[in-house]
Amino acid sequence: MVSKILVAVDGSECARRAFDSALKLGKDLGAKVIVMTVVQPPSMITMQKDLQGTIEMLLEKEAKILLANYGTIAEKRGVDFETILAIGYPSRVILNTAESKGADLIVVGSRGLGGLKELFLGSVSHAVVQNADIPVLVVK
Repeated sequence: MVSKILVAVDGSECARRAFDSALKLGKDLGAKVIVMTVVQPPSMITMQKDLQGTIEMLLEKEAKILLANYGTIAEKRGVDFETILAIGYPSRVILNTAESKGADLIVVGSRGLGGLKELFLGSVSHAVVQNADIPVLVVK
């Protein structure tokens, strides 16, 4: 039985489709949908500390807006949800959050790059699929 669905979003069109799929599943199954986004801090060695801090702050602000927008959509559709903003390496944070929240399913978007590259999953979705202990739905 699926009672908690974790969906990772990043503002891309693939992530939006993954979110829509997670909401539909959540509504159909009566499951809670955990909507998360992960801010990966810039790791440029030559970047000044104050500039790095400013970039991190801007990324977090954008992530909060993104989650608020997704939360509004989930609420309008009548789906039980929660939002999470995390910081770190995306695939690791997604997997750790799925475990700590007791998720039964992870939903992620694939990367649509076109041509031959479309045969391969994005690096985050690939890492999640390869390392998850629970089912993963990759939405194209």
